[in-house]
Amino acid sequence: MDKRRKMLLFSLLMALAMAFMVGCSGKESKEDVQNGPETADESQTAKDEGEEDGQQTSKTSGTEYPLTITDSLGNEVTIEEEPQRVISLAPADTEILFALGVGDRVKGRTDYCSYPEEASEVESIGTYTSPNTELILSMEPDVIFASDYIDDSIKEQVESTGAKTVVFSANSVEEVKTVILQAGQILNVNEKARELTDSMDAELKELQVTLSSVKEKKSVFVDIGSFYSAGPGSLLADMLDKMGVTNVAADTGEAYPQLSVEMIIEKNPDFYLSLYSTPEELKATAGLSELTCIKEDHILFYEALSKEADVIQRPSPRVVQGMRLLAEQIYPDLFQ
Repeated sequence: MDKRRKMLLFSLLMALAMAFMVGCSGKESKEDVQNGPETADESQTAKDEGEEDGQQTSKTSGTEYPLTITDSLGNEVTIEEEPQRVISLAPADTEILFALGVGDRVKGRTDYCSYPEEASEVESIGTYTSPNTELILSMEPDVIFASDYIDDSIKEQVESTGAKTVVFSANSVEEVKTVILQAGQILNVNEKARELTDSMDAELKELQVTLSSVKEKKSVFVDIGSFYSAGPGSLLADMLDKMGVTNVAADTGEAYPQLSVEMIIEKNPDFYLSLYSTPEELKATAGLSELTCIKEDHILFYEALSKEADVIQRPSPRVVQGMRLLAEQIYPDLFQ
């Protein structure tokens, strides 16, 4: 999905989410999990590939500056010295920075940076689609971490003052780990970054060992709003694949396809994962109400902007926790 379409989709979903809140207040598929967790050789290969990409590991003594890195958009960014003043323009980036133990360096964050709790003590610069540029500049940041939602004009304004902008975008669990290692390299906390990704690997391996007992794979339709789903190339699709869950949008060829009600009925998923519409609304939707998963209440509903919705959508260190949350509801017998 190109940047313009991605922005339009994001704007639509955020508008739907905010309306809901106001109303309430007044890439290629991976192997099936049945094949078991990756082998030690495969794990080491992944780590070696990370090192070849320029990622520092716990074996290194520290970052050497000036440091030139390539961000998720392919931009080369040169960091002259260890950053001390950082601004995060994305909730996932904020989570990563605090998980790396450099929360004290974060001088600005967005309204949606809700985790960890300490992040709320940091001054907000607005939303990550429309940040307060003047406020950002007044904070005199060394580095600004942003998602690919950042507007080009805003990026140019902040960079004109000498601040460096690094854009992170992760659409798979492996890419989340790569972003963490890269952030650790930029901030000279390489060992902590490696500890964090090693911990994620251990969590994922444990989860996949549990899920290797699955005898019959379940299928899921992910509805992120207005029947837009998570297709190949999206983080949620990669999470489902690693869990041994059949994603009914996997054959669409798009990262965020919009399916028709007829297509969803034809797919007949075992579970309906909704990130916007409530179970009551789904049951009242013509056609959907006839789905077996709707009739039998196999609906996984996560209210927009809730803690649960965040943990299964954000490309953050908690992504494996999000996978476990889903797995416990899709395959409950394995977690008793």
